[in-house]
Amino acid sequence: MTIRAIGFVGMRSDRLNETVKLFRDVIGASVVRQADDLVGFALADGAVLELYGPRDEFHSFFTTGPVVGFRVDDFDATRKAMIAFGVSFIGNVQHVDGQSWQHFYCPDGTIAEIIGPGLEPDPPR
Repeated sequence: MTIRAIGFVGMRSDRLNETVKLFRDVIGASVVRQADDLVGFALADGAVLELYGPRDEFHSFFTTGPVVGFRVDDFDATRKAMIAFGVSFIGNVQHVDGQSWQHFYCPDGTIAEIIGPGLEPDPPR
């Protein structure tokens, strides 16, 4: 198992419009996704930056500052090793187009994420 890169950074902001302008207009990141209180950017190296406003409830657990998603070479093996180590995961595994990801708590309570090729999880019963 290896961390290959930073694949994701997510940040909450109570000044979403100004923060979007900073990344879009000043720094030059390309907007690729917009929803109610979410704006996503594609970075040149393939990483994703998502900004969430105060009304975005899905990411309300992003309370420890920016959340970094670590790209790994094997999501399922990495997650299994992390569970054996005692890591607590948040919510369910998400999966699209062969890529899986899930947020977790670091030992100090910081929230992070792993992202990588993985098997589609079985549907909840």
